[in-house]
Amino acid sequence: MSLFQFVLILVFFNFLGNFILLFMSVNKKNPKPFLRFFFLPILFSAWLALIVQQINDIAYVSTRQVLGNLLLSLWVLKSFYLNKTLKLTLLSDFLTKFKNAVLKKELKRIILMIFFVSVLQIISFSPVVSLNFLSGPSSFYWMDFISLTICVFGISIYLKSINQQKSLEILPLKGLLEHSIHPEYFGNLLFFLGLFLLSVGATGGIWSLVGPLTILLLMHKVIIPENERRALSKVTIHNQ
Repeated sequence: MSLFQFVLILVFFNFLGNFILLFMSVNKKNPKPFLRFFFLPILFSAWLALIVQQINDIAYVSTRQVLGNLLLSLWVLKSFYLNKTLKLTLLSDFLTKFKNAVLKKELKRIILMIFFVSVLQIISFSPVVSLNFLSGPSSFYWMDFISLTICVFGISIYLKSINQQKSLEILPLKGLLEHSIHPEYFGNLLFFLGLFLLSVGATGGIWSLVGPLTILLLMHKVIIPENERRALSKVTIHNQ
C-alpha cells in the first residue's frame, strides 16, 4: 500500500465522521455537536490508521506510534470541553457558509465543504499519519522522549492557564508572536511541535512538516484575524 492510498482511506473515513457530525448539527438545528466533537473524526482516523497499517503489514507497531496516538487521544478528549474559543474562531466562517448552503439545498457545495474540512484535518495532523504509516524503529530514542515531553508540556501549559485565559480574552492581541504567547495558542502550538518531532523518528517522517506549517498558516490567515475582530468587538462593547 502506498502513502497516497493510505491517506485516501483516512480522508474518506474522516469525511464520514465530519458528515455525521454536521448531519447531527443540522438535525438539531444547532452547531454545538459539530463544534464540540470537531476533532473526534481525526482521533478515530488515527487509530484506524494503526489498524490499516497492521492489516496490510506495512510496518511494525512502534512505541512512539502508540504513545503518539495516546497523546492525540488525550488532546482530543480535552478539546471536547476546552478549546471552545479556538474552534469558534476557526470555524465561524465555515459554519456560516455551510448554513447558507443547507438553506439553499446546495448538495454539491455541502459535499465539497465537508471534503475540504476533512482534507484540512488530515493535513494538519499529518505527523499522526506519518507515525501510523511507517512508524520507524521499534526502539525508543532520546529524541522521542524529548518530543513526548514537549507534547505533555504544551498540554500542561494550556490546562494550567485556563483561569488566566478569561482575563486575556478581551485584549486585542495583534500578530503571530503575541497570539503564540496566549496560553491557549502557545500550549497547542507546543503540542503540535512535539507531535511533529515525534514523527521525525518515523521512516521518512520529515514530510509531515506540512502539518505544523498548515497550522501556522491557519493561525496567520484565519485564527488571528478572526480573534482580533472578536477581541475588538468585546472591547467596543465593554467601553459603551
